[in-house]
This record gives sequence, C-alpha cells and structure tokens, in this order.
Amino acid sequence: MNHGPDGALASGGHAASESALPEVVITSSKRAQPLARFNGAAAVASEQALRDAGAGGTLALDKALPGLYTGYGANVMFPIFTVRGMTSAQDFYNPALTVYVDGVPQLPVMAAQSLAGAARVELLKGPQGTLYGQSALGGVLNVSTRTPGDAPYFSLLTGLSSRGGHVAQAEAAGPLSPGLLYGSAMVSKRSAPGDVSSAALAQSRLGGARDGLGRFRLRLAPQGQPWEASAWAARECTSGPQDVYVPFADIRPRQAYADARVAAPWRFFHMRRCANSVAAQGQRDWGSPGNGWRLTATASSQRLHFERGFPIGPYHSSQPEQWQQNTQEVRLSTLGGEAGDGAGRTRPWDAVFGLFRQRAQQQRASQFTMATVPVSMPATRSGNDRQSLAAYGDVSWRLTPRLDAGAGVRLSRDESRTRFAGGAGASAFAGAARQAQNTWQARLAAGWQFSPQWRGYVNVAQGYKPAGYNLAPSNPLDTQGFRRERALSYEAGVRLSTPRVQASFAIYRIRTRDVQLYTSEIGQQVLRNVGHARSSGVEAQVQWALSPRWQLGAGGFVNRATYTAYYAEGCTACAGKRVPHTPRAGLNATLTGRFQAGRHVLRPQIAARYVGAHWFDDANTLRQGGYTLLDAALAWQPAPTVQVRAWVSNLTGKTVRNYGFTFGGLPLAQLAAGRAAGVSVEFMY
Repeated sequence: MNHGPDGALASGGHAASESALPEVVITSSKRAQPLARFNGAAAVASEQALRDAGAGGTLALDKALPGLYTGYGANVMFPIFTVRGMTSAQDFYNPALTVYVDGVPQLPVMAAQSLAGAARVELLKGPQGTLYGQSALGGVLNVSTRTPGDAPYFSLLTGLSSRGGHVAQAEAAGPLSPGLLYGSAMVSKRSAPGDVSSAALAQSRLGGARDGLGRFRLRLAPQGQPWEASAWAARECTSGPQDVYVPFADIRPRQAYADARVAAPWRFFHMRRCANSVAAQGQRDWGSPGNGWRLTATASSQRLHFERGFPIGPYHSSQPEQWQQNTQEVRLSTLGGEAGDGAGRTRPWDAVFGLFRQRAQQQRASQFTMATVPVSMPATRSGNDRQSLAAYGDVSWRLTPRLDAGAGVRLSRDESRTRFAGGAGASAFAGAARQAQNTWQARLAAGWQFSPQWRGYVNVAQGYKPAGYNLAPSNPLDTQGFRRERALSYEAGVRLSTPRVQASFAIYRIRTRDVQLYTSEIGQQVLRNVGHARSSGVEAQVQWALSPRWQLGAGGFVNRATYTAYYAEGCTACAGKRVPHTPRAGLNATLTGRFQAGRHVLRPQIAARYVGAHWFDDANTLRQGGYTLLDAALAWQPAPTVQVRAWVSNLTGKTVRNYGFTFGGLPLAQLAAGRAAGVSVEFMY
C-alpha cells in the first residue's frame, strides 16, 4: 500500500522503479485537478493500491485510506464510517459519509459493498454539499469503476483463504464497434467465513459473509464527437450468519451470546441483502479545454430487499425491509480544472452548478419471538418516504499566479413522511406524520502557493443531515420525529510535493448542533436530537520514495470529539463525554518494496494500523482500548500479465470489538475479524 499526499495511494511498481512519486489527480471535486492544488483534505486509492491493501469492500478501506475508521453494527446493512470525529454510528440509516459509485449516490444501507472492479476510490473529508447533489455531512466516498475504451482489457482472479474462504472474479472491457461503441462486464464471488462459534447452538463460522456481484456497462462514444452516453446495471447480493454478539467482557473465546433453550426453528442466524441498480448518463462538451463547458445528466434507480433473522439470548428477531431509490442530477461544469493553468487556458475561474432530486422509500417489519417457549410478540410495520430537491454551485478563482479562492452555496428542500403501527391490545400503537424544511449551506476556501513545492489552504464549510423520522419505529414517540443536524467545519492545511516526498498536515474543528442519535435500549430505541458536539484534531500524511526499491507511507491523526451539550433524557452526565465510535488517535504505516530479476518481480509489503481507544455508547461505559493490527503480503509477478499474491491479515490474531451495546441489562459486543490468510492468482491482459 503506497500513500500519496493526504493518504493518496498510487501503484507502487512504477513509482518505486524510478525513485519518484507520480502526480495524483483528484476528480471527486467535479473538476479534475492535481491533489496538490485542492483546497481541502482528500485521499485517493488507485486500483493497485486497493489490491495491495486487500481492500475487497468499502468496509476495508480503513486499510487504504489513513484517517478513515470503519466497522459495522449488527450486519453490513449498518456500516460505521468515521472521519474526523463525524460518525455514521449516530444513525445507521443516515450515515455522515455519503457513498457514490460512478457518480450515483448509493442507498445508505448499501454503503457497505464490494469493490470488485473498482478502478479508483476517492475520499473527500468534511462537508461537500456545494459539490454533490446529495447532502454530505462528514464527507464523500467516491468509487469509480473501469470505463471501457479502445484498449481491450481482461482479468481473471481466483484464490483461497482461511476457513474455506474463496474468491473468483472475471472482468472484460473493450470496443464492441471501434470508434463508436464500447462495453464491459464483471462478475465476482467472494466468501469470507466468520470465526465466532456458539456451543449452545452447536454452530461455528458465524459472523462471515458471502458476496456476489455482477456489473455490465455500455458506452456510446462516437469518435470525434463532443458527446457520449453510458448505461450500466449491477446486482449485488450479500448473505451470511451475521448479527452475532458476544459478552462484552469475555471476548477472547469468540463464543456467541445464546440460550441453549432456544427451540430449533429459531436457532439460525440469517442475513441476505440483494440490490439491483441501473443508471444512465449522458454528457456533452462545448469549447476547448480551459475555456469550455460540460453538461452532464445522470438518472439512477436502486431496489433493495433485505432479510434478517437471528437469536439473541432467549429471543429471536426477524426484521425484513424493502427499499427503493430514484435520483436525477443535471450538472454544468467548466473544462480545464486549474483555471488559467496550461496552454490555451485563459479563463481565470472554474465552476460547477447542479440540480438534484432524490426520492427514497422504505417498508419495514419487525417481529420478536420468545424463542424458548415459543411465544410471538406483537409485530411492528412501518413505511417511510423521503424526498430531496437541491440546487448547488461552487466557483474557484485564480486571483494571482499564487493565490486562488473559492466559494459555494447550496439550497435544499427536504420532505419526510412516516406511517407505522404495532403492538396488540392495550399496548397497541400507531402513528403518521409529515414534515418539510428548507436548508441553505455555504463554503469558502482559499489557497496560497508559497513555492513550487509548498502550498497552504484554508476551508470553511457547512453541512447537514435532514430532519425526519425513525426508520425503525418502536413506540408512539416516533411520530415526533427529529430536527435537522447541522455542522460547521473549519480547516487549515499545508502540502509538500517533491519528486520523492509528498506530505500534508491539517488542523480542523467541527461544531455540530442537534446531533441525531438513537436513545434508550435496543428494541425500544427512539431517534432524537440529543445535543451538540465538537470535534477537534490534527492529521498528517507522508509518502517517501526511500530508494528505487522501497517506499514508505504513513498517515495518522489525533482527535477529540465530545458532546458540548446533551439535553436528551436518559443521560444527565453525558455533556463532556466522548462521541461514540470516534478513536482518539490513529496511524497507518506501510513499507512496500519492489525487486526485479529479469521478467520476475517481487513486491513484499508490511503494514501496521493503530486504532486508538474509543467508546460505543454516549455514557462512555462500553470501551474498546487502543490496538495495533499487522498485515503482511508478498506478490510475485513471473510475467507482466500474471501475479501470485500471498497475504496474512491481523497477523498477531488480535481480538477486538467493533460495536457494543446493552440488551436487557447485559453488555454485548460484535467482534472484528480475527487472523486470516490466503493466496490468489491473477491473469491480466
């Protein structure tokens, strides 16, 4: 894994062979530009870097992008992404980090997904509402897949891993009608069995997952014409025995919390999530690079079906869901990226303007059964409908050859509806409600090029999460809903860029008002605005080409995220407590080598990742101490088109928690994966 500035990663072989680092270009700013000139914090992971890090899915991107903390609560439907103390663990259904794939916003319950076929991943840190249609409170994770073109491409990957795991993946791309029509197809299947057991239920290999993905794309791009159009479709299914918990204070045996009296029909752990996605995009250019414009229109549809059933103590829970989302976006942006930079670029400014519409609908049911008797408890059913309309714009000016400035604004209207019913007899409850709200937010930034190698910047940006209702209602209080959550981010940073060293340093503070958070115990939770929070920290990254054979990459942060006020009931002493799932510190360090003998290439790699202590609850009673994980890999290329890779993750077999909560007065935890090893073979053409 090779880190560039701000955690940027690039293919290690080429850079190391020349003892120089390649320039990293960022596209998530909606204007392709060198990362060294971007007035904000960002990270880039190339295709090779994702392979080197073993990042097969978005939940493994903490291995490739320093400053990112990942995990999941319960199952892959509810991922945890934390950036700069902003965390999706506050509300799993509305994460602070927004995930895009090929310019299309994903359902929040699809934020954890496979990266098979990904050509590039970019992370923008901090609010990004003036650049993206969907509101992005804590940042944007933008995944780009391969764009088919004139050059044919084919790859075949197969491998085996611990506990009977396996991977099989094939991808092909190239011209169907040269100069006119291009296509690509990718299929992938991965299995990573878990390592938690249950003696009470006589089950093993719990907590893992199987993932299958198919993606197909057509691109119409007539040679010599200023326009092109694309359409793509994908289906991804993830399944496995998830929702597996262990006693919080006794994690080393990796034994699931279970009751041996649970009747046979309710002993199973079952999770299956399948999503179908389709999208179409067209673009047209006017003018020349540096002076022209590009108009882009994108429409997408995503449908998701979710099944969930699991025993927890004497109970069994079943919670199926159905989701559907439609989005449309029209964007007008300038061509050229760095205004006034390069031959023929005379315009002193660049801009992006957009209109965005989104509608997401959810249907959910919840059924708890006393599985030791057995007796079914009253069921709950609900439906939710969210709609958003937004207009946004962002402009940057080259004021002098060294000084540039930028500003952006966003206007949004969000509407939310809910309807639910549950219980029976005297305990029956039902409700329906609707609310709508207009929101505006802004961004200001400036950058100064001190010298050809050094650059500094400042950035002030607003972000928000819209008002709404609990998507998992449990009582009549859920009709009250919650207000929008707003954040104001301040950031200042410097970058160094030389042929052999790329480094960055940033300091930030984020103030958040009306934090949206689940309160009360599992099973009776209500989503509420609980108070205000503040996150402050520093982060630094460096990539150093030590020699033609070795590169060293490192990135770390120190963060303090606390509640400055806590006005919700149930935690009178929470003001001043740490925000859950926000580590106090983190560090990624990777040493990568490249040794060539004739046509043979060896690429050894060792990576260390430190995650600081953090809490899982607002009252700060459930704590995970700091820990260090070691990964190692050795890639052998006997020919330019063949690679054999052996790897070990969590080399020392650390047992750590990635989620914790209290159920029925008993603290429970979910475990991160233990030690795993594997080998893979890849053929590329």
